[in-house]
Amino acid sequence: MSRRRTAGGLERTLKNVEKNVEQGNYYEAFQMYTSVYNRLIGERKYDDGLKLLISGCLMFLSHDQSDNGTELSVMLGDHLLTNHTTPTAELTEQLIDIIRKFDKTSMGRQRFIPKVFKWSKMYTEHGDPVLHKACAEIYLQETDYGTCCTHCQYLDLDGVEFYSQTLIEVSTVRAFKSELGLIITWAVLQFLTLKRTEHARRMLRLYTSNHPHIKSSFPFQEPLLNFIHFLISAIDRRSPQLVKLLKDKYKKSLDRDPCFSEYLEKILWVYFQESTKPTSSMGGLGGLMSSLLGNNDSSSGPSRVTEMTDLD
Repeated sequence: MSRRRTAGGLERTLKNVEKNVEQGNYYEAFQMYTSVYNRLIGERKYDDGLKLLISGCLMFLSHDQSDNGTELSVMLGDHLLTNHTTPTAELTEQLIDIIRKFDKTSMGRQRFIPKVFKWSKMYTEHGDPVLHKACAEIYLQETDYGTCCTHCQYLDLDGVEFYSQTLIEVSTVRAFKSELGLIITWAVLQFLTLKRTEHARRMLRLYTSNHPHIKSSFPFQEPLLNFIHFLISAIDRRSPQLVKLLKDKYKKSLDRDPCFSEYLEKILWVYFQESTKPTSSMGGLGGLMSSLLGNNDSSSGPSRVTEMTDLD
């Protein structure tokens, strides 16, 4: 009976707040959200508090009230972290809805997403792949390829197809023809540093079979494509000696991006416990990939497309 009364009271509160928002009384609505939330938490009604914050975020962001939406989203992120909220499919979709409602330039999104993934990593090693996929799709739509690809590293195996299509788009918009191998090598090495061999294998197959500017199958004309083919084979054979041999043989191609050497050192460690144990994460952009993926200014695109076309 008490639980039903609480639920009924919360529903009435939500309706009253919604009425204030519809009438443009945003300050009053925000004060109601925060005061009721604090009361619910004081009564240890954490689920109700969570429901209230989600409702508030969606309500304010739907009415272009980004400041209030941001404040409630920060409270929501803190709630997830401090109250040991258990992930559910429904909750994940609600968090994705909130992320999608933020404007791409909003500081609120920049503050909310890290909190969501910090919470998600409490339950899965790299964060929920569903959350990563949603964020990757958002950033791809905004042509923020760097952030998109950062999330793509943590997709499940089925998500590799989306990632390969993204890299093909990047290579046709941003890259010279001579850089097509750099892009896929970076992605494959990233997967291998995470010990995701099947992700790496599928990525290589999908990228090379679907890319409009890669005409041949193995052995490829591009040395780096052959390198990552052999590298995956060396890992399958559990041969650190072969990995080192490949690193020496393809040194000239690998030296085109300084981060490749660091990735290979980490790969030797995670698969074979050889080399020096990495002391930091290698999840960011580096070298040439930073220039290809890091700048989402679409005005830089046409010149690179033209230059690439000229090389065909």
